[in-house]
Amino acid sequence: MCWGVPAKVLKVEGFTALVDFGGGVEKEVLVATSDVHSGDYVLVHAGIIVSKIRREEVVKILDAYKEMAVQLAVEEGLKREDAEKYYDEVLRDILGGEEV
Repeated sequence: MCWGVPAKVLKVEGFTALVDFGGGVEKEVLVATSDVHSGDYVLVHAGIIVSKIRREEVVKILDAYKEMAVQLAVEEGLKREDAEKYYDEVLRDILGGEEV
């Protein structure tokens, strides 16, 4: 199974794009789908944009990642509320400050 990571496109130049994964993580990736523009949300796998996605899909994916991360944090002894608060902040950062 392959995991695509959601990102926001910052700029596109030919067959490459600069994307923001949140948390200050920006990376240049290859564009393997059509009609990708600055501001779009995309799925990146192995350094390649494999599809465009809607913001709602980004939120669903990140919520699933958040739940897995919270569960791991709880298993490591952290309080669920503290872990959820932390990951909510991470998600807001990824979405550019927007509420989840």
